[in-house]
Amino acid sequence: MEHHSVSFKVSLPLLAVGGFTLLLSICFCFYLWRLRRNGAQENLGYKESTYKLKNKGTQNEGSNSCPVCLEEFSKGEKIAACNCQHVFHSKCLIQWLQCRNNCPLCKAPVSRSARETTGLIRGASNSSV
Repeated sequence: MEHHSVSFKVSLPLLAVGGFTLLLSICFCFYLWRLRRNGAQENLGYKESTYKLKNKGTQNEGSNSCPVCLEEFSKGEKIAACNCQHVFHSKCLIQWLQCRNNCPLCKAPVSRSARETTGLIRGASNSSV
């Protein structure tokens, strides 16, 4: 009887440490996946999201249509917002960016340069300006 209680006293802490290590590994993998996904969006120079209908009273004139194709946004449609906050259909902006590297409305640069791929470099270039 004593032999079983000793093995249980030893195996329970080992099992707890193993479970905790597995949980930490899963959390770390999720964290890395999220960093990679956010970094990829940041490198694009625009952020993609899904269009949600606004209240009719709060809409600005023309804010519910794409300036590139002039079609209305529909609920659940993929949209893309440039850093300058102009919003387009994702497919319209991607097609525009294949030819030009600026916002279709204000001509602000959209894609980041190759030297600004990490936060450290971006922070250093901002502090030197």
